[in-house]
Amino acid sequence: MQNPPDRPIITLLTDFGSLYPAQMKGAILSRARNATLVDVAHDIPPQDVRAGAFALMTTVRHFPEGTVHLAVVDPGVGTDRLGLVAKSGGQFLVGPDNGLLIPAAGSLGSPAFWMIDPDFAKGASPTFHGRDVFAPAAAMLALGVMPESFGPRVVPKNLDFGRAERFDGRIEAEVIYVDRFGNLILNADDIPWNDVRLSGRRLKRVKTYAEAGGVEPLITIGSHEFAEIAVNGGSAKDIFGLSSGDRITLERGNCSE
Repeated sequence: MQNPPDRPIITLLTDFGSLYPAQMKGAILSRARNATLVDVAHDIPPQDVRAGAFALMTTVRHFPEGTVHLAVVDPGVGTDRLGLVAKSGGQFLVGPDNGLLIPAAGSLGSPAFWMIDPDFAKGASPTFHGRDVFAPAAAMLALGVMPESFGPRVVPKNLDFGRAERFDGRIEAEVIYVDRFGNLILNADDIPWNDVRLSGRRLKRVKTYAEAGGVEPLITIGSHEFAEIAVNGGSAKDIFGLSSGDRITLERGNCSE
């Protein structure tokens, strides 16, 4: 056992919508009554593991040591996929072994992963491991149970957003997340040119959304530290017809600002 804080923090991220997270919270609070529960998001697109991984990765860095992050976007629930607990940078993560936890764990430090022994899931609903397996595991971690108590060390399934590739006059990138405003987040952390174009349309390079005119496409480095294509007062997703996973080409324009 480790010494847990008096009010341990447990975050929750799922694609479950508004109903099922309450059952997960009940499972946690039945075991850890003093836990502080923080909802990260429950509107991750259904079964979109990459979107969940991005949302988790950009959130965990803002929490203190000892926080337990419970994340469930789990198309493989009820199959032989493993459940995981992880420790990285003094924080803990719990969820399925489908890559969901990997970017977040890596962003915190040098992670270690343990499988959740299948016996832990005995009696669990085969369609709701979020409530019956991962929520109890998160509560136990919050109460001071060591992650190695859950099972042996494992090498988890990887999930890598990759990196944009820069060529002469163009960047090949991928849309890795689309937020509720229709902003397109790319797997690039740098914008090397002042004049940037996408599909022949100029993207105004800005620091804030308000620097662009009404319904004007723009590109910026967002608070998540990734390049982001947005539209002031509109949706870049709709204007460019792009979704998560799409590959795009950013081109250098002929003039500079």
